[in-house]
Amino acid sequence: MARDKDKIYAAPLEQMVDFRFDERVVSVFPDMIQRSVPGYATLISNIGIMAARYVQANSYCYDLCCSLLAVRLSLRHDIQKPN
Repeated sequence: MARDKDKIYAAPLEQMVDFRFDERVVSVFPDMIQRSVPGYATLISNIGIMAARYVQANSYCYDLCCSLLAVRLSLRHDIQKPN
């Protein structure tokens, strides 16, 4: 699936406005976060790897920052314990 590139703040603004997590941001958020958070993909991958080392069978894992579900997907991929 092709993702839109973030160009929201590419041009200078005539007037300062507060940041809003609106439809424009939602449509480019995956690109925005990849460029804004250094090592984002590595961080997400390592969370899954670390969780897989320590999680126990029949336990719960919570993704408290689930904006893109990236951590949840990493946990699901790496954790091989039952339930």
